[in-house]
Amino acid sequence: MKKRIGYRIFLVVGDEVSPLTKTAFDEFYFRRQAVLQSWAGKTIDIATVVCRIENTKLREIVRIYCQRFKVKGDGSIDEHVSQAPGARPVEPVRLDERKPRESSASDGDFQGRRLVHSLTMISSAAQRKILEVLRR
Repeated sequence: MKKRIGYRIFLVVGDEVSPLTKTAFDEFYFRRQAVLQSWAGKTIDIATVVCRIENTKLREIVRIYCQRFKVKGDGSIDEHVSQAPGARPVEPVRLDERKPRESSASDGDFQGRRLVHSLTMISSAAQRKILEVLRR
């Protein structure tokens, strides 16, 4: 069984969530290129989900990083307004568990473990959408 660590990146605006390719993120963040023209002039959140992968299947969420950025009119990063990244540790969340855990969990919870504190910048609706994409 092959185990490794991987990550998925999501662009979040309000309750809307879009997967963001690693290439697009690298061009936006590291190369400072104008690749996010669709979000020009907006403030966006980028959630990076670090996960454990076994045999090419995503098995567990290890950590979630959130960053807030202002996108300039041309689609590039506005370095003067964007916030530094913040890592929020979370209890590892197994994605392949079938039986629900005992919990007084609300609708925003995932298998009885709250992720609210790990994604403080994004709405609970956006959190649920990210988890739905990861479950696929």
